[in-house]
Amino acid sequence: MNARIVCTIVTKNYLAFARALAISLTEHNPDIKLYVLLADRVDEYFDPAKEPFEVIRLEELPDQQTVQRMCFYYTPFELCCALRGMLHEFIYENKLAHSWLFLDSDILIYNSLTEIFQQLETTSILLNPHLVAPIDHPNYDALEVRMLVSGIYNGGFIGLKRTDTTKNFIKWYKNRLTQYSFQRRGEGELNLLTADQSWLNLIPTFFPETVSLKHLGVNVGYWSLISHPVYQHENTYFIDDKPVIFIHFTGWNIFQPSIASRYLPLEKSTNIWEKIGTNYKKILLECGYENCKKYPYAFEAFNNKRKITLEMRYFYYESVYLYSDDLKLQELNPFCNYEYLNLMKKKNKVDRMFRNVLKIYQYDYLNAKFFQKSRESIKYEVLQKLSRIYEKIIPI
Repeated sequence: MNARIVCTIVTKNYLAFARALAISLTEHNPDIKLYVLLADRVDEYFDPAKEPFEVIRLEELPDQQTVQRMCFYYTPFELCCALRGMLHEFIYENKLAHSWLFLDSDILIYNSLTEIFQQLETTSILLNPHLVAPIDHPNYDALEVRMLVSGIYNGGFIGLKRTDTTKNFIKWYKNRLTQYSFQRRGEGELNLLTADQSWLNLIPTFFPETVSLKHLGVNVGYWSLISHPVYQHENTYFIDDKPVIFIHFTGWNIFQPSIASRYLPLEKSTNIWEKIGTNYKKILLECGYENCKKYPYAFEAFNNKRKITLEMRYFYYESVYLYSDDLKLQELNPFCNYEYLNLMKKKNKVDRMFRNVLKIYQYDYLNAKFFQKSRESIKYEVLQKLSRIYEKIIPI
């Protein structure tokens, strides 16, 4: 068993980011290995044996039926977030490490991780809050509102140590993310979720052996820069006199490297960030960014090559977990059953149409009694509304 490891999750078009993370990890922490769960298929696009990290394939995870479902109903980003519980379970059950850090792939390490692992020895779970103090600036208090929505803690970092508390946490975390790791809008209560990050809010209450890591040099992101500018002294970056341990490039764009993040006002993207961003771009290009970004996602289409739409993904999720008692639907391989799923989706639309018609008729019938309208007039109005609903259903 390794004493300490770092892990992350990527689809294969993000391989350059994982390589950059691995290179920076080795440079500053040569005794720590990076494990990468591939939320995708290799499909001969790269050779895992030649990568600067250890690849964990999806096929190595237990409960492959659940994994298959998740690959269908989650988008690539959601899947990378949703698999985090399963990755932690894999590390725990296979005794890969005594303690480990999960880091998002868009992170670059600038210093030793020893201080983080030392703090992890005193607890079971380490979380990193977005903000460690109120924002004392009238133009940027909206960032606090954003963090209330997106989550108190950043999902790009979590530290775990092998304890019974951690085992219980992993079981809970895995179960929640299996079904509730969406980042979408306009879909009922699920629009309240920010993938895995929303669930981190509950961890300190549910699992008391949790500590907030408030070192400003850890997980430096756009949320840090409003009140704490980064500066360089000799060859080391600092933030409020604390050495930068790693930077999280959330919202950063390789084509605009001098801008720290799309979520940050331009005046906060200082000259030092031009140097940091330009260097990160250089590293990514050296790690094969241009080739990797072209790699296709293995779960973007049915086996018959028809693209899986977001609507189809969510219909399948609803059918399997929320509304359907169709055993065939719950047992089938969704990637092999375009015709059946498409038929079920059409049937679902028709069912919803008739439910809407029933509501319209009930409303209009009562309305007619109130205004003393004739039944024929009501029938005509209902048919007109039904026609408009049907027109929306036609282009399936």
